[in-house]
Amino acid sequence: MRKNLTFLLIIPIIFSACTSHENTTPSSIEGYAPVYSQDVSTLKTIKAEPPRTTVNGGKIYTVGNLLFQVEQDSGIHIINYANPSSPVKLGFVRSFLCKEISVKNGFIYTNNLSDLVVIDINDPTDVKEVGRTPNVFPDLASQYPPKNSINQFSRIYFECPDPKKGAVIAWKKQTINNPKCWR
Repeated sequence: MRKNLTFLLIIPIIFSACTSHENTTPSSIEGYAPVYSQDVSTLKTIKAEPPRTTVNGGKIYTVGNLLFQVEQDSGIHIINYANPSSPVKLGFVRSFLCKEISVKNGFIYTNNLSDLVVIDINDPTDVKEVGRTPNVFPDLASQYPPKNSINQFSRIYFECPDPKKGAVIAWKKQTINNPKCWR
């Protein structure tokens, strides 16, 4: 009987220790605010640019001696790695919000905003968009601020994006009052 009574008293203590206080939102906190662009036609422009430094590298795809590396949210590096100890950047393909890539028969298949685009890369210095299917990847255009690299489990607060204001092109860190969005 005594063991049962002890057990019954311990149960509420255990559950009260596990109660999350994460459901309360702060009235003011350091978070992120979206930066918008109304110029969607410019954001949908696919073009060749000179090689540039990799800042936020993402997925890679190789075909023969060419390596294609996503630069998160901005485009694709084209790199010749015939000599692996000395790779040469050939160019950069601008594709806004780029996150995905596949390459076949001289064509890159990637996203631009939420659209699927097909890009002819037979001449890396003169790329051409040859196909576009709108809104194939609606979730890719729903950008979120960067995760906390130090603590992946901490909550990040941000102003909820408003599509009426344009496309989110970046996030700036600032004080957020009464945040409604977090991840």
